[in-house]
Amino acid sequence: MKIGLSKRNLLLSASVAAVLWIGTYFAPLLAVTPTHVMLTQTANPAAEQTVIWHTGPLSKGSKVEFAEAEGGAVQSIAGTEKEVQTERGTIVVHTAQLTGLKASTPYRYQVGDGVFWSESHIFTTASAQTKSFRFLLFGDSQSYTYELWQEVLHAAYARNPQASFMVNIGDLVDVGLDYGQWDGWFQAGKGVIDSIPVAAVMGNHETYTPQGKIALPDYFDAFFSSPGNGPEGLKKRVYSFDYGDAHFSVLDSQRQEEEAWLPQMLAWQQSWLERDLAATNKRWKLVFIHRPLYHNRPSLDSDADLRAAFGPILDRYGVDVAFAGHDHVYARSYPIQGGRWSEAPGDGVVYITVGRSGTKTFARAQPKEWDAAFHNPTAQPNYLAVDVSDTELVVQNFAADGTGLDSWTKRQGER
Repeated sequence: MKIGLSKRNLLLSASVAAVLWIGTYFAPLLAVTPTHVMLTQTANPAAEQTVIWHTGPLSKGSKVEFAEAEGGAVQSIAGTEKEVQTERGTIVVHTAQLTGLKASTPYRYQVGDGVFWSESHIFTTASAQTKSFRFLLFGDSQSYTYELWQEVLHAAYARNPQASFMVNIGDLVDVGLDYGQWDGWFQAGKGVIDSIPVAAVMGNHETYTPQGKIALPDYFDAFFSSPGNGPEGLKKRVYSFDYGDAHFSVLDSQRQEEEAWLPQMLAWQQSWLERDLAATNKRWKLVFIHRPLYHNRPSLDSDADLRAAFGPILDRYGVDVAFAGHDHVYARSYPIQGGRWSEAPGDGVVYITVGRSGTKTFARAQPKEWDAAFHNPTAQPNYLAVDVSDTELVVQNFAADGTGLDSWTKRQGER
């Protein structure tokens, strides 16, 4: 039987579409040219930089070539390789630590195996005597597809090219054990995450499987590097670093998801956070956690475990701001001390839930009595720009289109 032209064209189109889908789906496994190049935060950003990238298992070798961007001898260092089993097969995550860098210096770099190389990228090291800097802070970027996250991230960076690094507050993706989700997240970040370091916070969605079950966040652990100074069993998810005159402490709030494997995770973090904050002499102390200690959901006490575990420690060591996500709204509390809030400036910790940078919104969220400012970004996503200097801390909330939504300043001595 002869197949008509229209039916033949239909079959041909379907065949081409199938080949394209298969090629896209399995592209990570076939890749020998590096993909998903990313910088992550280090303990000494004036002299070090961590670089991470992905290839398929056919790529052999792990190298970074780098030089001062304005001219200098090319250096080459070897990285490490780790195979990660995904639902699409095996991928290889490469990690390299660049050390002995000059402060306040732009560097050009590319990664590869010695034969196949990435395109060239540029980063700039921190100043050895940083007095002031800006970083970008993004709420949950979890989405079904990551075009919107790409728009928000790139718009924020275009308006703030001086940003030293960025923080994502958790729930980076919707299904944390789905490599396709991470592939979309990394693709969307290209052009930003390879230029400024990323400090990532672990969220509950990082533990979700495509089958709707809970598992340890193996992909998150594999894809991000941290200074490695957290408690045993949580080093990838709990860590701290200094930048300028600020100390950054990152916590893991996901007790409900992880306690089957790590029943003492809150106790371990309490001990670690106590030591971490006691050891710093930095002027500003900033804490980052996915679930907020003071939430904006209709329920009354859903975060009581976190308040009991961490609230007294934040009070005791004079933490200035605790940033969180999870509720997909922007909310800034009055200063809170001992569970009580006051309109007096500087009298306690300010808790800020940073909003959302992905597609998901929560219409049921509501302002609470402890909120000095509240905005539910249902119309468009938002992001924060945070300025730190030796005299003041300034947090600004912007809609994705650049419209200012809130601004808060804390000056030195206001405590």
